[in-house]
Amino acid sequence: MQLVYLFVLAAVTAVYWSYNRYLAVSQDPKEPPLVPSSVPIIGHLIGLLRHKNDYYVDLREKHSLPIYTLAMPASKVYIVNSVDLISSIQRLHKELAFRPVEAKFAITMCASSKEANDIIAVNLNCENGEWGYSYETHKTIQSALAPGAGLDGMNCVMIRNIAATLERLKPEEGRTMRIGLRDWSRHEITLATTNSVYGNHNPFRNKKVEDAFWEFESGLIMLLVNTVPSLTARKAYRAREFVSKAFQEYFEAKHHATGSMLVQNRYNTSVTNKVPVADIARYEVGGSIALLVNTAPAVFWILFYMYSHPDVLEECRNEVSTIMIVTEAARNTKRMLDITGIKQNCPILTSTFQEVLRQRTLGIQVRQVMQDTMLNNTYLLKKDATIMMPSRVVHTDPAVWGPDVLEFNNKRFTKEARSQMESKKPSPKAFRAFGGGTTLCPGRHFASTEILATVVMMIMRYDLVPLAGQWVAPETAKTNVAAVVMEPDTDVQVEVIPRRGFEHGNWEFGLADSDMVFAVTAEDKEH
Repeated sequence: MQLVYLFVLAAVTAVYWSYNRYLAVSQDPKEPPLVPSSVPIIGHLIGLLRHKNDYYVDLREKHSLPIYTLAMPASKVYIVNSVDLISSIQRLHKELAFRPVEAKFAITMCASSKEANDIIAVNLNCENGEWGYSYETHKTIQSALAPGAGLDGMNCVMIRNIAATLERLKPEEGRTMRIGLRDWSRHEITLATTNSVYGNHNPFRNKKVEDAFWEFESGLIMLLVNTVPSLTARKAYRAREFVSKAFQEYFEAKHHATGSMLVQNRYNTSVTNKVPVADIARYEVGGSIALLVNTAPAVFWILFYMYSHPDVLEECRNEVSTIMIVTEAARNTKRMLDITGIKQNCPILTSTFQEVLRQRTLGIQVRQVMQDTMLNNTYLLKKDATIMMPSRVVHTDPAVWGPDVLEFNNKRFTKEARSQMESKKPSPKAFRAFGGGTTLCPGRHFASTEILATVVMMIMRYDLVPLAGQWVAPETAKTNVAAVVMEPDTDVQVEVIPRRGFEHGNWEFGLADSDMVFAVTAEDKEH
């Protein structure tokens, strides 16, 4: 038996030595430094499975490198920690491309047909000019979600929906209202968002479609593994098929014609490029991931942080009160709030919004190296390698944000706080919640408005009291692979109580001018 152990030990040692020798030979000295793993070949993969996004943070703290190489099974990955290098990568959007990555993700996630996949592949990275299905889809989405008529229409529907939702939270005389904050946020945001996009024939109004979508979302990782998903990810697979069928019926009935500019643009671009309607429906399921997966948990976390920090809640309420118009009539009080005014006149509230997202986002921007490229005349990035830029690494870096980086400081993003910083001020580009560069989230204006509208309506009308007696942050280990905002694993049960002095009267919420953009990203501030 001892001889067997010695043989195994010798074999493992040989593999380890051979692997490290292979890496030394295959790694060009101009490439980003190679970070070794204690277990050959699969060591980093094990680390990621155990620690997820925190593994990148651990490696940053251990090695203090602006960029480094991870040797993964069958691939080479460059991990970027430096904000300056991230900005440089974003400028090289053809050499270090996103669209090939996006196409692979969409094809696997949506299970589109070969015919549709071939259409996506045509001029995918704009090799022959700015045309093709991928390019045109991005452009039509951006135009629909930019400040203007299309965004105005979506915002108006969304605000009406959220206002009605908040009105329904008001308990009847002598009764109490209790909700699970996570599930409430998910359901109400799902309906408000999809009603604004898909109109009166919104498929998500069918509770079975809504539930199936979230079943699909929860099993997304196994669908992406793509190993006989009908067996290995049966629930998510069936849920995806159910939602796809609902969207196909929606498009075949021409209901998109009464929907938003966004859904009309997407559909028309697909038809122009001869994408079959069954695949248009499948892509819409994928598009719903972008619409829904991050807004609901963002609302949850901002409400959680505000109500668990009474001083922050009071500051934000006081700010909003300064722009609330109150009119008194015979035995009736009317309170009116313009959401645009909140964006422009409530710096503590908007800073709180950004600080919560800094604390709770974990998105990773991914690029594919299309050709050997020298980055900043310093680092050689090899063709076919993958680039990953984890936002959590930047958001938790004390070199960027200061020694209190792990603390919740709701005034961190105010002009006053930045002016009082003794050390170097964080670059505006260090805030990565909405990505950046050519892949900056096109829906950031709608999402920011929806989140702020929901939060403001809630804090001005109600107190939330945790049934557990104190606010305890849930774990987030089950957050799915497509999420940018951490998803709570468990719910937080609360009692909803009308604020003292605000029990009676009518509330009105509006959006006077959506052209006044909430400059939440560096790119918005530059325009």
